[in-house]
Amino acid sequence: MKKKLGLLGIGLAAMLIVSGCGQGLKQENEQLKATVSTLTEKNTGLENKVATLQKDLDDVKSKLTTVTAERDALQKQLETMKKPAAKAVKKAKKKKK
Repeated sequence: MKKKLGLLGIGLAAMLIVSGCGQGLKQENEQLKATVSTLTEKNTGLENKVATLQKDLDDVKSKLTTVTAERDALQKQLETMKKPAAKAVKKAKKKKK
């Protein structure tokens, strides 16, 4: 009998604690749900920004590759043009002497 009363007392105490804190827990739960929703939206926005920046980075890398190839071609062309000019300068110096 004492055990039954003890268990009944513990059960009632637990119910009082839960019912008294239930409203506070509901409010906290709603606040947490709102926070999760906000953070989810921000996360989605950041993921979109990262994807956009990654695409921009890939575009810049592609342009850099193209510009580097053009620069190398122009350097070769410049060196090719310098060779005859250097020969002409040497010939002109020989003629002056």
